[in-house]
Amino acid sequence: MAQASELEERVILEKLRALSSERKQEVLDFLEFLELREKSKAWLEFDEWAINLAKEKGFDHLTEEDVARIVSDFRGSR
Repeated sequence: MAQASELEERVILEKLRALSSERKQEVLDFLEFLELREKSKAWLEFDEWAINLAKEKGFDHLTEEDVARIVSDFRGSR
């Protein structure tokens, strides 16, 4: 498996090196887009988990302002 991955990387690098500077920038832009999409997916998964947890615990009715006030009150009491 590692050998296949290394071969893929080598092929990608060879193809990348053959591109013009403009095309390399396009590849970089695309890679950054893919990275952002992965991060967005992770945030969506986290949001879904948080919403389900709030429903489970019975505090899904709270607004962001409610949560901010509760946290502020808690921090002030320490």
